[in-house]
Parts: sequence; structure tokens; C-alpha cells
Amino acid sequence: MYGREGWNVSMKRQRRLYKRLEHRLGILAFRMHIWWRKRLCVPFSEDRMKRLQMISPGSLPRELEKREDCRRFILWIRIVLLTIALSFLAWAGELGTGLLKGSGYLERPEPGKGERKAELKVKGAGGQKEVQIVIPEREYLPEELQAKMEQGRRYIIEKYLGDNKSAEKVTKPLQLVSHIEDSAIKVKWKLDSTGYINRDGTLNNGSLHQKTEVSVTAYMVYKETREPVELELILYPAKKSYEQKFWEEWESLLDREKKRSAGQKVLTLPRKVAGDNVFYREIHRRSWCRVLMMGLLLCVCTPFLLDYQTEQGIRKRDIQLQREYPEMVERFILLLGAGLTIRGTWLRLAEEYERRRDRGEVPYHYLYEEMLLTRNDMENGISEAAAYTAFGRRISMLQYMKFSTLLVQNLRKGSDDLLRRMELEAEDAVRTRRELAKQLGEEAGTKLLLPMMLMLAVVFALILAAAFRSM
Repeated sequence: MYGREGWNVSMKRQRRLYKRLEHRLGILAFRMHIWWRKRLCVPFSEDRMKRLQMISPGSLPRELEKREDCRRFILWIRIVLLTIALSFLAWAGELGTGLLKGSGYLERPEPGKGERKAELKVKGAGGQKEVQIVIPEREYLPEELQAKMEQGRRYIIEKYLGDNKSAEKVTKPLQLVSHIEDSAIKVKWKLDSTGYINRDGTLNNGSLHQKTEVSVTAYMVYKETREPVELELILYPAKKSYEQKFWEEWESLLDREKKRSAGQKVLTLPRKVAGDNVFYREIHRRSWCRVLMMGLLLCVCTPFLLDYQTEQGIRKRDIQLQREYPEMVERFILLLGAGLTIRGTWLRLAEEYERRRDRGEVPYHYLYEEMLLTRNDMENGISEAAAYTAFGRRISMLQYMKFSTLLVQNLRKGSDDLLRRMELEAEDAVRTRRELAKQLGEEAGTKLLLPMMLMLAVVFALILAAAFRSM
């Protein structure tokens, strides 16, 4: 608990420090703003001010000017500070290499550290040139190599037994090291041909019934030097627990019984193993648990699935309404031109759809279902204008709201140019329908893009396979 409280206190301190730095940066940026605008008298761009007022309506120009300047100056200050910090780190890194000693010496890496690269500027009578020199690691001197080999021998002897206490009794995996610590000497192992020891040091002593003597050889390798370290081991059979011995005996008894009763109709299972009684019971898979879990999972997923279906239904409704709008307006114009009133035209279209729907001649149409609801409203005593207005609001699409507004205005003002305005609306509707068809076509093309790419990949794979086969 104390560590958690200490961590919380540390986080609070960091937040306070960060807020303090932000506050000081804000003060510095505000002073730079005053100095920039008041002292140097640099005017603020009117075009930029108009754009800021578009995204921040109602704000005062002076407040917008201060906010924008402070935001820019804070960003600049951070960039400058970050640039200075990174430049200092790069400069310190260049100083820290120190590969060139004096005026003409390069320091070699120690054995085992790998080669390094030095970038130098060489200047002489032939001019000046930048070069990159690869510095190989230093090689061991003969006396150093002898000392390292002796150190490696002791290291191998110290490590190879792993968790075993003695080479006279090995029952646990060995630790076959691949290199000598703190040196450039590699270690390669030659294992016994019996196969009781694996490359990773694990043992295959499960089938051993008595102790077995084996030998392994570790070769310490450096450049052309190769020095062996021969090791003798005595492997003991793996220690088996009572449980392992029990099940091995049970399997042995079962195999023996299978062979003995090969021609009989029944197989008798072992009743006693290692002096203990053995009982059997058939396993019944609880399929009902899986079914129950699947049902619970479906219950959890059902609301999401229904929401998805609802969204898809709304999208389908909107597309259908947009498609049917031009046809509905044209039929409206035709009936109005034949002498029917707005109400009569509406009732005629709605009743015709209802009659054909009941006969099964036409599918479900959202538009005419809404017109039927509007007819029912008018029959229930709602005024004609209110019913048309409610029709546009229910659909909640701009073109239908515009259509209902035309009808309401004609009812209230009695204008004579309703047919002309309807014809203009029909032209706009046809144009909108063409754009919708183009948009749906592009969406369908996008959906087909992935299958086409997969087919193209399959074709390329077939061509490449045929080409490699013919080589």
C-alpha cells in the first residue's frame, strides 16, 4: 500500500511540475505576443482573423489574436528547446566516441566487442577527403590467449553440470555454454554417440535402467585456435515419482491384457495396480453446458445484431425514398393536371397503392405507407396542412420537407403556379436520383475491389508457380 501511495504522490508532483512549466510557457508566450504586436507593431492578418472567427463565432478579435499568437509562440518555444536538447545529445555522443587518439591513432575494441567504424577527415598534399575506416577488434596476444583458454576451461567445468552436484551422478539437464564469459572465445560441443544427451543439454535417460558412463567434449574456438576439454559423466536413470510408476505399470498391464484377450468380445481393464484398487467411470461430455454458453453468448450479441440490422434498414429506407421521390412527384403533377385537387390526388395515390399491395402486386414501399398514414390523419380530423407538414417531418429528408412545404403554401395562399414549381422540383429530383445512382455504383465498385485483388493475386500465384515449375 505504501508503494502505491508513493507512486500516486510522485504522479501528483509530476502533474504539478508540468502545470507549472505550462504556466511559465504561457507567460513567456504572452510577453512575446505583447512585444511582437505592441513593440514591433506587426499587424494581424485580416484573412486569418476571418478564418478564426468562422471556427470561433462570437469571440472578440483581440482575444482571438492573443490566443493564436500564444499558441504559435508556445509551439515555437517547444521546438527550439527540443532542438537544443537533441543537438546537445548529438554533440555529446560525438565527443564520447574518442576513437582517434592524438593525431594518428585509432583505438581498437577489446576482443569480443566487435568491430567499430570511424569517420575521419583526411587532409594532405592530395587535398582533403572524408573517409570511413573499419576498426577490427584487438586480437589476443599469445600469453593472453593462453590465460583466456585456462579461464575458459575453468568456466566450462564450473558451468556444465548445471544443477547436478557431481559428474559421478547426473540426473538433471546439463548447461552447455556457447561462449566464455568476458572473452571472445566460442564453445562448440561434441556429444556422445549414444544419444543420451541433446544439443540443448537435456537428457534422454527415461529408458535407462542402470547407470551409464558417457563422455562429451567442449572445443574452445578462437580464430584458428581450437582447444578441447574432455568431460566424463555418469548418467543415472531418471527418478520417477510414485504417480509416474503407477501409470507406467497400468499401461503395461493394459497392453498385456489387450494381447491376451485379442480374440475375446470384451477387454478386461486392470483392477489392481501396485497393490491398489483401480476404479473406472465413463466420462459424459456435458454438451448442455456448451449449448448454454452459446445461448448466453447469443443473448449478449443479439442487441448489437439488432442495432446493426436497424441501421441497415434505415439506410435501405433512405435509399428507397430517394429513388421513389421523382416518380411520386411526376404522378402528382399528372393527376393535378387532370383536374384533381391536392387532397384528391393524395387519396388517389394512397388508395391505389393500398389496393395493389393487398393484392400482392407491389412490394412494401416506405413512401406510400407514409402517404397512407397521412390519409388516415386527414380522415381522423387533422387539418390538411398539418397532415402534410407531419408527413415531411416524419420522413426527415430535405426534398420531402420541401415538397410538403409547397403543398402547405398552396393551401394557405392559393397560388396558381403549383404545377410549374412541381415540374421544377421533378427536374431537381431526377438530377438527384442520377447522382444517387452514381454514388451507389461507386460503393458497389469499392466492395468488389477486394475480391478483384484476391483474384489477381491468385492469377499471379498460378503464373509464378508455372514459371518456377518449368525452370
